[in-house]
Amino acid sequence: MRYLTACYTDKGKRKDVNQDSLLVSRGRLDGEEAVFAVICDGMGGLSSGELASAEAVHSLAGWFREEMEELAKQEDFEDELYESWERLLKQVHEKIRSYGQLHDRKMGTTVTAMLFWKENYYIVHIGDSRIYEIKERAVQITKDQTLAELMKAEEKTRKEASKSEHVLLQALGASKVVKPAYYSGSTKNGAAYLLCTDGFRHKIRNEELLEIFAPGEMTDEAVMRARGEEAARRVLDRGERDNISVILVRTVQEQDCGEVPEACEGRKGYAVEGETVLAHTERIMQ
Repeated sequence: MRYLTACYTDKGKRKDVNQDSLLVSRGRLDGEEAVFAVICDGMGGLSSGELASAEAVHSLAGWFREEMEELAKQEDFEDELYESWERLLKQVHEKIRSYGQLHDRKMGTTVTAMLFWKENYYIVHIGDSRIYEIKERAVQITKDQTLAELMKAEEKTRKEASKSEHVLLQALGASKVVKPAYYSGSTKNGAAYLLCTDGFRHKIRNEELLEIFAPGEMTDEAVMRARGEEAARRVLDRGERDNISVILVRTVQEQDCGEVPEACEGRKGYAVEGETVLAHTERIMQ
């Protein structure tokens, strides 16, 4: 399996700062392509949300560069992967909390990360950013960690739940403790995977996701980025006030990827071949 990727972010019309942070990294391990996509939404109601989301993204970028090769050798790869993510996110969580306490700031961020490797995907999720799988229809993979979602599970009324739509149950750096949710599955050939912050999906329907991000029409990365921008503009025109960010990953079979530069060339060893980071450059110092 090979991958096309694209991302787009917009601070929106009514915010001075974009508190979202994004990462798309590509690597190759013994001829198998790996893609790591991360989207983080700095909490809009808190100060320095962009610093919190950037710290999470930069930390996860370092993880992919430095730890993926060794993890890939493990017999129980999935379990070891989740333990590795949990250790890292705990460290980042404490780092953000400590910095916030030192500077009298309440900081936090969502984290949603997706690793593609060997025709499988693996997800770690904290907060209310989302991941969709889009092929014949748009299917939400992650569950929002919000009070509204909890109330739905407890069969509260739609009106009661809607009042709590934006209340997060946990966020990295803002909660006392965080307990990530994990998901995994087999990637589908010819599917598109969409990672998005909540600002993107408030004013767009699932049917529109399938219309805009129809995998068969996203034949190259330039088209994918244009579709991401088109969708963001549609949401902004409907009055969305939040920052808006999307990452797209489209799967293609090896024999179909002639237009993807070097994507069909098998190599031994491990190398990170590309990294796109859209995030605040300042880091939290220990």
